[in-house]
Order: sequence, then structure tokens, then C-alpha cells
Amino acid sequence: MKLILFFLTIAIFFNNNISWAKSNSLRYPMSRNRVVCGTDTSNKLLAYKDEIGSWQGFDADICRNFALAILGEAEAFTLQNISGKDVVKALDSGQIDVMLGNQVISAKQEVTHPVVGTDVLYIDKQIFAERHKSDTNSMQKYKKSNVCVVANSNDYENLYDYNQKYAMEFNILKYSTAAEAKQAFYLGRCQLISGSEIYIKSIAENLVSKDNDIRVLPEIISYRPVYAYVAKANPEFQVAAKWILNAPKLAEQQGITSKNIDSFIGIRSGSVKNLLGSSPNLWKQMDLHPDWVVSAIKQQGNFGEIYERNFGKHSEYKIERDKNNLIENGGIINTLPFI
Repeated sequence: MKLILFFLTIAIFFNNNISWAKSNSLRYPMSRNRVVCGTDTSNKLLAYKDEIGSWQGFDADICRNFALAILGEAEAFTLQNISGKDVVKALDSGQIDVMLGNQVISAKQEVTHPVVGTDVLYIDKQIFAERHKSDTNSMQKYKKSNVCVVANSNDYENLYDYNQKYAMEFNILKYSTAAEAKQAFYLGRCQLISGSEIYIKSIAENLVSKDNDIRVLPEIISYRPVYAYVAKANPEFQVAAKWILNAPKLAEQQGITSKNIDSFIGIRSGSVKNLLGSSPNLWKQMDLHPDWVVSAIKQQGNFGEIYERNFGKHSEYKIERDKNNLIENGGIINTLPFI
């Protein structure tokens, strides 16, 4: 009898701790009734407030999806400006729930930092921009030029390798933040600046930079996936974030758009049924709202719609989708079935 009571006690203990872990996984957004996403608010492609004070940009749309999934309210979120060097502290302290923005994962980060990449936000590429437009497309013209870049970053490592490989003899000027590198570029301390296409396009389209006659160069240094980061100490939230990010990609893969989603509601296909919450168990097991994807697709659209509106053909930036197409459409964006 005592043995039976012992095992019953153990079972109750583990059951209670599993339940606590699940509810604890969303403790920060639930307690403040708001999801907080880190981003780069100086980059209009990612996050900015429009004339009525509403957040717009790629990261704003993604953060709305988190708010819908976790809290059931599209506007129950805020965006905080977090620089690359502050990401670990912001996530580890609970200042933010998830880091979006232009963050590239590395092996060193995975091993040494208490944060982890969950899923790919988009595929970016590293390029150059120059001050004072020229009519040449040959990089040899820029040999021995000063180049601004962010120190201790993937951009710096790629630029260093490019410099060695092509014997460009660049004088690489390193700055601790993207804002400092951009300011140095504006002030003419370097002829070139190198960074992600999202970052470079925001500089080229800035009103200040237009006065400085800036041109984006066609040279591509590298392609790289940009990830969303969460705290390693919260594995349940890692799982939820992964599937929140996968949902709009899977919707596109299944042909679901903001215009036709109503015709998919009630479909018996396992992946679509689970995705749209017709069979709500999977989303409920993550402590998420079962019907959040329907609301998100109606409001923000699928991955392709979000991309084209903020970066691509329906935006002022006209960044080609290129590798940001789904695999079946010639890109490298992968989807996972929701079963």
C-alpha cells in the first residue's frame, strides 16, 4: 500500500511540474498581457510606426503573429530596439520574449550563449553601398577603399574573407553598432559600407542618405539565413516559436492566402486541419490559441504576402524574392507539416 501511495505521489508531482512548465513557458507575455519582440527600429523595412502610431514592417507582422498565437489579440505586442550586442542580455532577463531583426546565427553563439535560433525568418545577403554614385560595376575600382562594417559580426568575418580572397586591400573600419557604422558612412569616413541587404536598402532609401547620393552595388558577398532567437532556458517557448514561424510558410505551401483562406476552413487534410485549428489539440498543447492562424492569414497573409508587402514587389524597396521562395518554387525556404 505504501509503495502504491509512493508512486501516486511521484506521478502527481511530475504531472504538476509538467503543467507548471507549460504555463510557465509563456509567463512573461501572459503576465504583462503583451508580447515583446526585439528588433532594429532604425530600419524601416523591419519596424517603424506609421502616421497613426501603428507598428509596420516585416518584424511588426511577425510579432503580430506571436501576439495572436499567445494572447489572441493582434495588437497585444510591442517592439523594442535591441542592438546585436544586447540580444543575449535582453532574452536572458525576460526583457523581450523573442529577438527578430537582422540577427545571423553562428556556432559560437549556439555553444556559448544562453539563446538559440528557432527558425529562419528570411534569407538575407551581404552587399555593398557606395557614397557618390559611379558608373562602374567593377569592384576593382574600389581597391584600397575605406569600408565601414559592424565589428564582431558575421558581416565583418565575411568582409574580411572577401578582402583576402580578391586582394582588395580594403581598409576595414569597424564600429560597435550598425547605427555607428551608418553614421560614419554618412559622414564620409568610408567610401563603402557593407552589411545585409535589408540594412543597406534602409540606408539607401533614408532621406538623409538620398542627399548624399548613395548607390547599392550589385556585388553579393554571401547569402545567409536570418533567425528568430529565444532563450535556451525556455524549451517550451522554443517549440511554440518554431511552429508560429512555420505557420505562414506552410500556409503558402498549401496555397492558403489572405483572399482564399475561408475556402480552406473545414478541410479534412491533417496538416491543413491542424494548422487552421479545426483539430485544435496541437496548438492547445503549446498553450496557444487554436484559431490564431486563421486570424493571422486574414490580417497579415502567408509568408509570401508578408515578404512582398514589406521587402518585395509591393514595397518601395523591390527586393527580389530570390532564395526567399519556397523550395518548390526555386528558393530555399523550407516548411514542416503540422501533424
